[in-house]
Amino acid sequence: LMVKLYSLFADPHNFNEFWQNTNLTFLAISKLFPILADLGIAAIILYMGQNTLSLLLAVFYLFNPVSLIDGAWWGQVDSLGVFIFLIALLLSLKRQPFWAGAVFMLSMMTKLQNMIYGPLFFLFIWQSLGFDGLRKAILGATVGFFGLNIEFFLSKNMDRVIASLTSNYDYFPWMSLNAFNVWWIVSGGHGMQVSDKLLAIGIVNAKTVGLLMFSSFYLFALVRQRKNLQSFLESLIIVNASFFLFMTESHDRYLFPTSVFLLLWAPFYKNFRVFSVFYILFSLVYFYNLHSALVFNYPNNGLPGLSQLIQPTVTITASVLLIALFVIFLLFLTRYSLAVFAVIVLGITALNFPLYAKQPMSLTKFTPYISTQDFGSRQTNKSVNSSYGINSWNRLSVQYMFYKKGIGTHTNSRHVFAINSKFKRFSTDFGVDTESGPQASVIFEIYGDDKLLFRSETMKKYDYPRHTEVNIEGIKFLSLVTTDAGDGNIDDHTDWLNPMLYP
Repeated sequence: LMVKLYSLFADPHNFNEFWQNTNLTFLAISKLFPILADLGIAAIILYMGQNTLSLLLAVFYLFNPVSLIDGAWWGQVDSLGVFIFLIALLLSLKRQPFWAGAVFMLSMMTKLQNMIYGPLFFLFIWQSLGFDGLRKAILGATVGFFGLNIEFFLSKNMDRVIASLTSNYDYFPWMSLNAFNVWWIVSGGHGMQVSDKLLAIGIVNAKTVGLLMFSSFYLFALVRQRKNLQSFLESLIIVNASFFLFMTESHDRYLFPTSVFLLLWAPFYKNFRVFSVFYILFSLVYFYNLHSALVFNYPNNGLPGLSQLIQPTVTITASVLLIALFVIFLLFLTRYSLAVFAVIVLGITALNFPLYAKQPMSLTKFTPYISTQDFGSRQTNKSVNSSYGINSWNRLSVQYMFYKKGIGTHTNSRHVFAINSKFKRFSTDFGVDTESGPQASVIFEIYGDDKLLFRSETMKKYDYPRHTEVNIEGIKFLSLVTTDAGDGNIDDHTDWLNPMLYP
């Protein structure tokens, strides 16, 4: 749409001109949508209250430094996704569930982050409009989904849509994408330099811990949600804030919706002066987060004085403040909210049970923090050709000896697993997969902290699987490597079969 509008004034195919930072036409058009969305959000805040307080809250939003830096300054479109979602909310309040579902789908397809509100939104519709309302909302969302993707549906290319919705969950495998959250603290203020596949607690990696924390708060929000608007807004705040604060790979702008949801929730809080103090503090700290992220990406676009404060100690302090404000909000809602942390502790303890019980563990339960290979992608419990999609899924096998568990790869490959000195012995079978062609010739290698622990002889297509065991006591990083034996990687489909770690 932006390109269509731009083409009315200039040639979008003039690449050099289009991307010039002095191209005022492009800047004006790209920022037009978030600015209009900002005005729309302010109008909705005013409409939902229709009193002096709502007018003040609308002004709060329009002149909030968070709103100004995200849209008018930076040109991001987070406000557009929130605006469309709020229209869906208004439609549900107006008892129009079909259109509420359809517009919610539009908001999700505009800003995929909105999908995290789906269960809350449809639960709210069910609570307030009953099963018939829920049925109509789901129908509206379904019609909206296929309507928005009609060209893909008609061309029988919906796989591309599904892939775009599901394939980005691990696109940036870092602890924090400049979000000042718990993982920014853990990484020492270097969230985009530390992999979230590193073990965080026992044998549980950072990403899994983050998912457990977010899921626990999500469950808490679902359980306490009631059919009134106040409760629904509280659920939105809990879910959005916990998504930002506790998930790895969280982006700096993911907390933006909370700055809106809090203003919609404010009329339900009796002491506006206290709310104002906390909201202003939240806005200033989060503005600092957004400003820091802007400077990380565009060093010359920040405020000179504030840019000098972008130091790990300051950014970590900001992270602590944001977490503290969230905890205060939870305690205000109910003292039982702290029970969520007990659920998190129990969950982490359960995930670490095999380690406490000294039970052998399959390496397939671990996700490598480094994973490279010349062809396809690493496959867990499937051969490498399975990377082509569900119609190509194959079981792991070497000379038709089948295995339930293992890792399907292709030379030249290197997969590095963080094991943090938690294990003493590693055993595995290995071989060339049955699906490979006749030219396969492979060497298997195992490294511990970059020290060679094992190297196989050259293995070929018709060789039976081999077995090896190595001592990994004190090893922090276990690397599984396959090479092409010096004659090229044609047909080199390789398998690590039943790889086991022993505490």
